[in-house]
Order: sequence, then structure tokens, then C-alpha cells
Amino acid sequence: MVGAFARRRIAAWRPRAQRTRLRLGGPGLHLCRPVRRRDIPHQRQGGAMTKQQVDAVLVYPQRAPKQGRHWIMPSLGLMYLSASLRRAGYTVRHIDHTFLERREVLEEIERLQPSVIGIYCMITMQDEALSLAAQVRGKALTVVGGPYPSGEPETFVDDFDLVAVGEGEQTIVSIMQHLDDRRFEEIPGVVFKREGEVIKSTALHRSKDMSDLPLPYRGDIPNDEYIRYWRKHWKDATTPLMSTRGCPFRCDFCHKSVFGDLFSARPVESVVEEMREIAELGYDHIWMSDDLFTLNYKRTFELAKAIEDARLPLTWECLSRVTHVDQHLFEQMHRAGCKRIFFGIESGDERVLKEMKKGITPDQARAAVEACVASGIKAAGFFMVGYIGETTDSLIRSINFSSSLPLDYVSYTIAYPLPGTGFYDRVRERRLHGEWHKVRHNRLLFNTDFSEHKLRAAILKGAIQHRLNRMHMRPAARAFQLATDPVLRVLK
Repeated sequence: MVGAFARRRIAAWRPRAQRTRLRLGGPGLHLCRPVRRRDIPHQRQGGAMTKQQVDAVLVYPQRAPKQGRHWIMPSLGLMYLSASLRRAGYTVRHIDHTFLERREVLEEIERLQPSVIGIYCMITMQDEALSLAAQVRGKALTVVGGPYPSGEPETFVDDFDLVAVGEGEQTIVSIMQHLDDRRFEEIPGVVFKREGEVIKSTALHRSKDMSDLPLPYRGDIPNDEYIRYWRKHWKDATTPLMSTRGCPFRCDFCHKSVFGDLFSARPVESVVEEMREIAELGYDHIWMSDDLFTLNYKRTFELAKAIEDARLPLTWECLSRVTHVDQHLFEQMHRAGCKRIFFGIESGDERVLKEMKKGITPDQARAAVEACVASGIKAAGFFMVGYIGETTDSLIRSINFSSSLPLDYVSYTIAYPLPGTGFYDRVRERRLHGEWHKVRHNRLLFNTDFSEHKLRAAILKGAIQHRLNRMHMRPAARAFQLATDPVLRVLK
């Protein structure tokens, strides 16, 4: 699912203009993970770097922006891979590229001499991942994993030795076990190229039981640098935690290539234990990166009660549908330290919501947001404009609906046809651009009855109306709405 963190990240990180097609010559592996400068023990003897053999290096190719403030967090996925490899008896190093120069990452890989290099990749990181892969080719077995490779594995088979599809904890261990015999086709969830032919192994079947998962290993993460960054830009030092995986709903635009439709939840005690560990590291705030934190009402209530009882010095926020919730649940979440809930509302028009296959109504959205705010939790909302079936009337209706809600934060985006989604397949034949990742934020990617300028004008209208309402200037917001509705109607 394209969760709140991903949505805000897509808005913050401007994908670079072009993807250069790269080829890897020799064996190599890639799945990504973050490391901090002070964590790199450059031991030197007589001026030479001391080399240290490890089984695997996991690299997270995220780069901290030079200017502005953005949501940047370490990769939970690589933390889980690192923990799984350690539990299986392998030596592993997780390198977080976020605060490092490329030269430092390459020097550390050279020093560690891994047999496998794993690189994480999401759609906004593709250029960084491919560039890094080209620089380490032939030095190890290269593996790529993450949301984008899981959704379109054949895009990566020429650049990496293996593409890991879906959850990676068991896959990465199996890859290590098959390093000598190279029978990678026996590993579920792997795609690769052999003698020009694309080989796809059997699909990886997810387990509904998350109790066997180790706690993600945070020892290689540049925690101090993340904490400093967040406190400088956002006040509260934030790090991610995942308490559930998967989403059973079938929203047309949603990308679920890693965790799929099967919903599974960690034991409550395991989540609280990880929260204690996070507090001990010095963080103040947690981003619950679940696709749908509140899906199981009873379990969500029990977890919130356990968090409250633990009395941890942490606050947190999460993503929720507007269904499966009520004020009673929100009040318990508030007592447990929940400060904000992000709702994926997407549209204020029922017909467009049906096109999206959201399975919700505007009335349900309003009821959930108002109950959330009444409980003392801030509410945030995500909206898309320009979806299939959008009309001028539905666009105005959606913008005015969104700005009328008591939302602390609202995000408007032009609809993104992400690869691997039903939405992408529906507009594939009328795309304006060759590859999604080449396009910058809030660009119109397919032919519609609207111009990009009209959709951007609608977004600006909604942002201004929302701001005026937040400032309790409702008469001004109403006057602005009445003045701009006709303008939006005449724009092409």
C-alpha cells in the first residue's frame, strides 16, 4: 500500500529526470539499509584500511536532502533482514547511505568484502540504487528488493543478479544458503536472468503468523544522526515501527507488491518491547508504518491499552481507514500517546471513490475525522485529484469537502499511476511519459479531460481554503470558495 510515509516521501523527494540503463557483469547482491559516519570503524594500520570479511552487506540508498525539511527514516525492511541473517548465524552489516557520501559507502563495502550485497529500492530511489549497483558489480552477488522491484522485477534483472520479490526475511537467508550451489530457482520469490532467459521461481507465500519474526536490528542505524535531523527540522525525533503487515482491501491505485492482501499482526508484547528499545535509543516519536494500523478493532484496542500501561516516553501516529473505527477506540489510542491519525480519504465524490474501489463514502470519512478530533487526536487526510472518471463537478465537490473537514494536515496530489496497480494498467495506453519515475511530483501522467494547470489550481484552492478554516476564518474561506468555484469551472 502507498502509506502516509510513502505518500509524503513521494511529495518530498523529486525523482531524477532519467534512468540510465546499467548492466552488471559479475555476481552481486542488493537490498538496502542505512549507516552513519561515526558507525564506520575505519581501522587503519600503517595507513592502510583493515579489511573485514562479512557474509552480507545491506545498503539503503536514501540520500538526505541538502536543503529543506523532509521525512527521512531508516529502512525497517533492511533492519528485519539484518536481524534474520544474524539469527541464522551470518555476519551482516547494514549501511545507511542517508548521511554518507557515496565514496564512504563504497569504501565500507570494499573493507567488508561481502559475499552478497543487498540493495533496497523504492520508486523514488531507483537512480541511486542502479548507480550504486553499477559501482559494485562483480564484487559480490547483487540482490535488489523493496516495493518497486517486487512490483516490476523484470525491470531490474539486467542490473542485478537476483531480484527478491515480496517479504525478504526468509528469502535473504535462503540466498545465503544457496551461494555455493547457485540453485536460486529453488528459492520462492526470486527472479533472475540466466543465459538471456528470465527465470521466475515459485511465488513466495506469506505466513499470517508474525510471532516468529525477530525484532528489527537497529544497531547499524545512524540513530544519533536521525535524531539530530528530526529534532532540528521537526522537534520530535521519529523512527518507524511496523505492528502489522498487509491490507485486504483492493483500492485500485494501491501498490501492495511486498506484503500483499494477507493481513497479519505481531503479538502485542513484541510491539511494546520494540517501543521500549526505541525509547532507550533516544527517540521521542514513532511512525507506525502499518498499511492499516486500525484494521483489527479488538487488537488495536488491546495494543493501545498495553502501550498506555507501559508508560513509555513516546508519542506516535498511524494510518487508518475511515471504517473499523469509532470514538471509543480513538480515546484509548489518545491515552496511549497517539498524536495524529492519517486517513486515506482520497476524494469527496462518491462516484470517484467507486472508481478508486475505496469502499468508503464521504459521510463515513466525515464521521471518522470528527470522532478522531473529538478524542483529542489530530486528524490528517490524503486526497487525489484527476483520477479516472473525475469531472469538474466532482473535482470541486472533492476540494470543498476536504477543506471543510477539521483536518490538522491535508495532502493533495495529482493521481499517480504507480506500476503494479490496477490504476496503472487502466491508463497505460494513454500515458504522457515513458517511465513513471522520471516524472516530478504532481505531474499529470496520462491524457484526461483536464489540463495539469487546472488540477494544480484545484490543489491550490483546496490548500488555501483548508488554511483559512484552520485559522478559524470560516467566512473568508466560504467567500474564497464561492469566488473560485466558477473560476475552476472555466479552466480547461
